Amino acid sequence: MSSRTLPAAAYDRLTAAVARDTGQRRTAALWIHAAGLVRHAHDHGLLPLSSPPPGPDGLRKALEVLASCHPALAPFTDPAVLPVWSQPLGAAAWSGIEQFWAAHPGLEDGHRVDGYPLGDAYQLLSEEARKGRALCQTPPWIARLLLRLSLEPAMEEWGPDNTLMIDPACGTGHIVLAAFHMARVPPVRGRQSGSAGREDQAVERALRTVTGVDLDPYAAALTAYRLLASSAAALRTRLDRVPASWPVSVAAADSLLDLDQPLLRAGAYHACVANPPYITPKDAIVRDRVRAAYPQVASGKYSLALPFTALMLEHLAAPGGFVAQLTANSFMKREFGRRYVEEFLPRFDTRWIIDTSGVYIPGHGTPTCILAHRARRPVGDTITVIRGNRGEPGVPEDPASGLVWRAIEDAVDGRLARERFEAGLRAHVAQLDNRA
Repeated sequence: MSSRTLPAAAYDRLTAAVARDTGQRRTAALWIHAAGLVRHAHDHGLLPLSSPPPGPDGLRKALEVLASCHPALAPFTDPAVLPVWSQPLGAAAWSGIEQFWAAHPGLEDGHRVDGYPLGDAYQLLSEEARKGRALCQTPPWIARLLLRLSLEPAMEEWGPDNTLMIDPACGTGHIVLAAFHMARVPPVRGRQSGSAGREDQAVERALRTVTGVDLDPYAAALTAYRLLASSAAALRTRLDRVPASWPVSVAAADSLLDLDQPLLRAGAYHACVANPPYITPKDAIVRDRVRAAYPQVASGKYSLALPFTALMLEHLAAPGGFVAQLTANSFMKREFGRRYVEEFLPRFDTRWIIDTSGVYIPGHGTPTCILAHRARRPVGDTITVIRGNRGEPGVPEDPASGLVWRAIEDAVDGRLARERFEAGLRAHVAQLDNRA
């Protein structure tokens, strides 16, 4: 069942009702979401519990069990991450939470336990995350295209066993989870190293491949849970039986400013993928710190999307690494984007510019585009551009099947097929020349 089954107003009403008990909307949102998280883990058979204990105290006990399953889940017992440990909850508020999740459990069908509904539910429940940090989840169908333009060619070039990917603004992990599945079953057409083998080896490789960092500590913890839940489901086991030695590379940090965070080490990643926040920092101190750290792109009333581009291309990506992002197109139309367009972007190998402003993306009210680069100086004089002619004639029932989005996917498929044909032809000609 999708978290979109209930209207957004239902989440707001519940958060407001629980906030009358907790005193804060963020605390209320986390109480509600933690209850959904435990229900998700229990109903999918991921916890070593026959059933979650009842009431708020029972939720805390279940969270302790969850946190004991793997070192990466320890933040769920940290009061700084999850205030259920320091903020009591009354019986009436708890009853409302139980009724909400009973009507809308937020679980997936089938064997893949991605936790997409949990990620979407956090965005809908937490006004503070949604408005204060511009949390807006990337739909899986957009994440897959971003990864086709970044992680997939990176695995073709470096091999699945050697490729590392990061989302430095991962939110609750939609892009990271899509990357996990691509790394677990690589669609590699060239080098096949590591693309076959036992399921446990594939899962461990996928965990080793993907990395996520986010400013929100609860969102980061949720990303770690989702990776482990997907791993356990793939192995048909419980969370506590996923080896503790397997890496879950997720951290809570300010990716733009906390560059001493080990996961943000320079030049480490062959693919950098993000849907970064498009807002201008509201805190003047943070705004000035980012401007000082990224003077080449952060001018005027800049969008945070521009420093994230600089972070990925200049710091995180390995030489020749693939960088793809969904971002606001405001830099094309406003003065703060002048230096970014005229001085910064020409230094790198731009591969794709895709106009997605006409695509219907649930929860996104900002016109967007997709940019894909390689972290190297420009090669050749060709950039593939997909231009928009018109928007959707109406709200599509399935956004992934919208007319504009399907046209974009068809154009990408055609171009990639042509590039592969041309590369194969060049390789064949070179082979014939060597034999001559």
